[in-house]
Formats: sequence, structure tokens, C-alpha cells
Amino acid sequence: MPPYRSPSASVASVLSGAIVITAAGCAGDALGPPGTGDPPPPPVGDAIAGAVAFVENCGTCHSALDGFDVAFFAFPDTTIVRRAVAHVDTGTALDIVAHVRTIQVRSAERTTRVFQPLEVVLGSDLEFALGVFGADRWPADLSSDGLLAIDPRAVSVAVEFPIWSVEETDIDWMPERPIGDELLDFDGGAARFALDRYYMTRSLDDLTRSVLALRIADRSFENAAAPCIDVPNADDPLALFQAEECFEARRWTSTLVAQHMLRMGLTMPISPVLHDVWWDVGNAARRAAQRRDDFDNAVENWASWMYLGWSFAPQQHASVYLGIALNELGLPRYSTFVALRSQVARGRRSLAPYRDVRSAAIFSPATWTRDAVRFGFTHLIERLEGGDVPRDEALGEAEQSVEEAYEIAARKLFNIDVDGLRELRDRVLDLLK
Repeated sequence: MPPYRSPSASVASVLSGAIVITAAGCAGDALGPPGTGDPPPPPVGDAIAGAVAFVENCGTCHSALDGFDVAFFAFPDTTIVRRAVAHVDTGTALDIVAHVRTIQVRSAERTTRVFQPLEVVLGSDLEFALGVFGADRWPADLSSDGLLAIDPRAVSVAVEFPIWSVEETDIDWMPERPIGDELLDFDGGAARFALDRYYMTRSLDDLTRSVLALRIADRSFENAAAPCIDVPNADDPLALFQAEECFEARRWTSTLVAQHMLRMGLTMPISPVLHDVWWDVGNAARRAAQRRDDFDNAVENWASWMYLGWSFAPQQHASVYLGIALNELGLPRYSTFVALRSQVARGRRSLAPYRDVRSAAIFSPATWTRDAVRFGFTHLIERLEGGDVPRDEALGEAEQSVEEAYEIAARKLFNIDVDGLRELRDRVLDLLK
């Protein structure tokens, strides 16, 4: 584990660009609503002292550590001072303001929903269907290539992505507490060391190493203090899962990734490893909802964060998890879209496309079911005829998923529609043999 630095060494690190995480509290770090009126005059303060003070008193929650997010979202001086004086005296708060004002960055509105597709929130998934497909139905003539060409990042959704920081709700990016030493110090301080390197280089490689180390630390069975341990096949799979602590740790890591992208002006996918952490935040909220914890906005957070992660990496995760949240919010058309857009993005020899068609059968509105499941079966036939067969150990579950998709769909359809699906089902099953 790298040695801890003394406060004086931390100051030297700031001035040289090598910054290390120090311990501090986060209570009240959420920044308030935007101000109004003319821009304030330049603050009176020492910017260099403010940079050091930000690291030591604010940086443990503001994961980029240098105040980038405060500058990017153009929080007014009065708000920065109001939040800073919870941790420092007024003079030091003014130093922090002076530091933030030295950060040259393109600013955004504080109400911006970061990475919201097309920066628009629709009122319903019916609007989505009419806008993308031109009708309230799954297009009967849509091909696999045609669906793959629909970029989720270019499709407006009726799911509100988080605002960076608000005080009225927890559907925002900023965590309520700092990242814990139990994660930073795990495995010989792997995450602490990786983060220290990232703060020096701001490179994508070092960011990826940092995120990987934090994701391992938050769920490893070897870390007795890991908050995100999930045991799927246990009698009580959530016995070790600490939903609130997991949610906060993963939000912190999520802000690290988001700030890197905002700093570099990146809006398109860069790495599934990095985008997965956004899905992970949603999964913590999903577990809280599943366990019925006293967790504010669990389903909304579940859908919001999972959709955010999914939109950047639709090939990565089980579509059923996001589909359940969207359905609970009354968005079955999105659930269907997520299932089938995931299906066409899957890698070769995967079991996931077979699970996806089952998800489409479960979530699709009755008027969509025939064409949606037909699309899913047809896509599976294309895969199989092209030599893309699941691994031997997965064949049984693939067949079961196909059978279940047909049976679920049949309960929603008239006999004439069921006959056509039966033929496609049988073709898939024959090719699986």
C-alpha cells in the first residue's frame, strides 16, 4: 500500500499536480439550486490555498478532486461558500471560490441531466414509439441490422437521468459521503494507488485501472467491509448487501467516470468497463427495492442509472433487470426496445440473445407481442444459420428460454398469431439441436 502523505506533503502534491485522497466528511456537499441576477464580482481569496483546501475538505466527495465539477456546472460563489463553511472557515471558503474560478472549462446549466439522450425527456414511451417507429407497434419489417443501427444514445426516453447535484432528491450524481478507506485500502491499497496515478495523468488507462480496483473492492468476498456483496444462489442472497452504502460508493465511482468524459468532451461510449459502473448504481437501487429497504426513489434510481449505463453499452447486461424497472414505471415499450436492441448487440456464442427474446415476450404490450417475439425468433434463426450457436453447457437454457418466450407470448395472442410464432419457435429449436 502506498504510504499516507502528511498534510504538508498533500499541499506539495497539489502544487505539483499529484493529488491524493484524504479523509473528510461529505455532509451537505450537495450544491444548491442555481442563482439569478448578474454574475458576481471576482472573489477575494488565495487560489493556491483554495486548491489545497478543496483537496483536503471537499475532494473526498468531489471525486475529480480539483473542483472541475463545481466549475463545469458554474455554481455561484454564494453557493460554494454556503457549502464550504460546513467544513472550513469563511476565509478558506473564499480561497476555495478563488480556486474554482481559475478552472478554465466550458460550463453547463446546473439543471443539465448529464448524458440524457438528445437532452430531451419524453412524457411517455408512446412518444418514443411514434418518434422512432412512426406507429404504436413493433415494426414488422424491421431487420436485425436496422435495429442495430438505432443508437440508444440518439433516442429520446421518458426516463429522467440524474442532475449533477441537487438537495431536494437523491436522483443526482453527487454522493452523500466520501469513498471509504475499506475500498481504497483493499488489496494492498490498489484503488488508492490507481487513483493517485490517475490524478497525476488524467489518462484513460489510469481511470480504467482505478474503476476496476474500486469495483473489485466493493464486491469482493475477500473484503470483509465490501458493501456490495451479492450471493445469487444463497438462501438470503442479500444478507451481506448494504444497499445504501453500496449505492453511495458506486455513485462516487460514477462521478469519477462522468467527470473524465466531461473534461475530455466525450459523449460517445469509451469502454464498457467504465459505463458498467453506472449500471452498478442502478443495481444497488434495484437490490434496495427488491429488499424493500427504506430507500428513497429506489425504482426511479434503478431505472435511471441502469438506462444510463445500458445506453452506452447495450450488449453488456441482462435486459430483464432494466425491463422490470421500466415496466414498474409504466414504460413497457422501452422494456421491449431494451430487450431486442440488446439482443442484436450480443457477442457470439452467448446465451443472452435467448433470454432477451423471453424478456421481449414478458414486457411487450399485447399489440406489440406478435411482431416483437417474431423479430426475436427471426434474429435467433439468423444467428444459428450463421454458425453462432451457444456453448454446449448453455444449450439447455437456450431451449428453455425459447419455449418460455413462446408460451408467454401465446397467452397474449389470438390463435392465428400463435401459429406463426410456433413455426418460428420450432425452427429455432431444430437449429439448436
